Amino acid sequence: MKTTENNHPKFHLLTGIREKIIYFFRLIQQKYLIFLFFLALSILAWFIRALSDTYDADIKYPVKYTNLPPDKVLLQAPTEKLLLRVRSDGYTILSTKLISKPPIDYDVNAFLLFSLSIDSTSVYTLTKYNRERLSLELNKKNKKFEILDISPDTLFFNFSRVKRKKICVKAQLKDMNTMFAQQHMLNGSVYTIPDSIEVTGPSSIVDTLSYMTTKLLHLVNLSDTTEKKVQIQKLSRLTYSLSKVKVVIPVDEFTESEFTIPVTQKNVPDSIILKTFPKTIKVKYLITLSNFDKVSSEMFEPYVDYDEIDIDMNSKIKIKLDSLPPYVHNVNITPRSAEFLIERKNAESWNNGRNR
Repeated sequence: MKTTENNHPKFHLLTGIREKIIYFFRLIQQKYLIFLFFLALSILAWFIRALSDTYDADIKYPVKYTNLPPDKVLLQAPTEKLLLRVRSDGYTILSTKLISKPPIDYDVNAFLLFSLSIDSTSVYTLTKYNRERLSLELNKKNKKFEILDISPDTLFFNFSRVKRKKICVKAQLKDMNTMFAQQHMLNGSVYTIPDSIEVTGPSSIVDTLSYMTTKLLHLVNLSDTTEKKVQIQKLSRLTYSLSKVKVVIPVDEFTESEFTIPVTQKNVPDSIILKTFPKTIKVKYLITLSNFDKVSSEMFEPYVDYDEIDIDMNSKIKIKLDSLPPYVHNVNITPRSAEFLIERKNAESWNNGRNR
């Protein structure tokens, strides 16, 4: 009978050796895992034991400044975080370092303040005098802390006196070109209700304000008067009696109208006769329908100014139109200039001359 390879004595010997090696490594692996488990358990027990001991450590703690002196506002906080040298158990220190901390209240008015200026707007305090109070405040949140030291050792406070002022409000409008529907326009001025608000804050800021603005208001295709509640454009460090105002945009349909009006003269010497051609001009303008009947030709006063004649430079004089009714828009005059003739009174006429 023929012997197969699997039945060969050498094959059985190699298989046995391999199995013993595998068993040996499995045994080592099991012992190694057991060793690691007990090592980790030992480390954990040591760590827990170590955390129960008392330690000194440095912790950066956020701070919120409260109870400021009356009628004063803090221009800038001296620091947003205090470096505290604390004593506590390891659990408390570790958890404080790892977990986000709520700010501790720093009662400014409760501490001894030293003045740097005559009006006491600049003061400082030594933090070493504040350890006990801050420890009490800190222990409201965690009852195991003792503050040993505080850094920085000095806190400087720059105050400004609080001022209240009534300030007018102006509306901010975006893209007036697309705001109105076809054949419509602004009928008067945009205004706010109320027209002013009370602002409170540092006098150094409030004194610089002449007006407040609203946030940008974007409207399109308006065909009638529109009212919108809009937020005030707020500035930091200020408080406001109102956060919103009503913006009123008066809108009306418009039409074009015109008058033919005589041109008057100004600053003509008594010895001179000034003749202008033409003697009248056409004034065209846009007017809303609600204001159409308010306008008359007497409201327009086109004129030429004799003092502006320069014969050497120009043979024409500009026609001006200074006084305009507040509710007319896009005023256009035709012509814009006039030819002129100057004559002396009681003397021979002369053309394009001037009494110097």
